[in-house]
Amino acid sequence: MSTARVDARRRSIRFDGRTVTLRIDTKSLAIVPDRADHKFPVAKITAVRHREATAWKLGEVVFEAPDAPTAVVENVPLFADKLPGNVFRYEYGKRARVKEFLEAVEAARKK
Repeated sequence: MSTARVDARRRSIRFDGRTVTLRIDTKSLAIVPDRADHKFPVAKITAVRHREATAWKLGEVVFEAPDAPTAVVENVPLFADKLPGNVFRYEYGKRARVKEFLEAVEAARKK
């Protein structure tokens, strides 16, 4: 299975059929770019909450799992959202790709 991927607002989500990876752009030493990966195995995901984007409001996907990081990621670069490590926000134009992504995750959760 090919990897599904959606990029938005200095975060990206990937799904390889077994694991959802939420990659967050961060910075270390105040200027050096870095990345933090949070992985959620499909078997451990208890719920996926989704608020679809509108023309005026960003969409949001929250992955709930027992070991999901809920602390706000503070060391993000300029123009990035300070959100918990289990939250992905996206713009209106990415609705279709996020919908396909979530359908693939739900299909894998039901297996």
